[in-house]
Amino acid sequence: MFLLIVFSLSSSSILVTNDTFVNTTRLQLKILGVFGHYGKSHFDVFKPLLEELARRGHNVTVISYFARSESAKAKELLPTYKDIMLNSDDVIYTNIIDLHMIRHNVIRVINELRLLRSMADVACKIGLNHPAVKELLQSKKKFDLIITESFNTDCFLGFIHKFKTPYISLSSHQIMPWLNEDMGNEDNPNYIPLIFLGLAKPMDFFSRLLNRVTLSFVKAAYEFWFRFQDQCIANEVFGPDLPNLREIAKRTQALLVNTHSSLHSSVPLLPNIVEVGGLHIPSRTKPLPKDVAEFLDNAHEGVLYFNLGSMIKMTTIPREKLDTILDVLGSIPRKVLWKWEEDVLPRRLNNVMFKKWLPQFDVLSK
Repeated sequence: MFLLIVFSLSSSSILVTNDTFVNTTRLQLKILGVFGHYGKSHFDVFKPLLEELARRGHNVTVISYFARSESAKAKELLPTYKDIMLNSDDVIYTNIIDLHMIRHNVIRVINELRLLRSMADVACKIGLNHPAVKELLQSKKKFDLIITESFNTDCFLGFIHKFKTPYISLSSHQIMPWLNEDMGNEDNPNYIPLIFLGLAKPMDFFSRLLNRVTLSFVKAAYEFWFRFQDQCIANEVFGPDLPNLREIAKRTQALLVNTHSSLHSSVPLLPNIVEVGGLHIPSRTKPLPKDVAEFLDNAHEGVLYFNLGSMIKMTTIPREKLDTILDVLGSIPRKVLWKWEEDVLPRRLNNVMFKKWLPQFDVLSK
């Protein structure tokens, strides 16, 4: 079955199958990418898609904190890819989550919502008030399509109203509950665990009850807390005639989500919600640093790769938990490669190599 989405443009239409988006007219599109969140791991998912669009001849303008590096430009220029860089080194989200702050208790969801809201406030105020962004908004530029992230704020949806342009949403992880609501996608709490709770399938009666109550609470919090603040911020930038952000959110043409049923289990998805898990995985590996390559080559019993991602600062783990981890890692009959942000481990382990940063894809492809 095919779903045809016509973008109300004289120049383009896009054909959508269950897993393919095709520019049926093969014209060069003017695409605006709006990525106001300052988490590098999020943008790393979207970057290959944006670069590929430019590679195929489309004019791609990208608002983000992560402009293409000079080394990337030297390897591949991509003349139709233009960065609007949100310069603010203070808010780049790497190695910032303190594991001491994570508590699995009844107020965990509230704390996570507070964190998401504080991140949204920073992203909206910096992103929408940046001089280069204001210059773009005051220009008479036109775009055929806007691509933006759907995560913890709707304040950037004002770009859709400003440029009167259809848009596609991207998600770097499982679909947030308010996004399901906007798109009319099924999120029945009787069998679909909420992303905030980490419940395992199949859920027992208590888990389903907790899932139902929490889902309703989270959706209400987003509607009456997040969207209220987003609307106030966006109105100051885009003007009082800006429509209700929820109504704009409902107009997304499609959602590309970085999940796969093999990892996140099967869930019902509308035809215009497409799982693209692994989109960001490169097609070719790069040579590993010499010491890491030698460490892996000499690991005849195999290697345990231990990495909690770019946002979590592993060195903040509580000492009693760290001691347990060190005891276990030191006792296993194989080598361990560990992302650790300091120059030394609290205890020397002969089978462990640690690095402040590791090329994960290249390591796992070894």
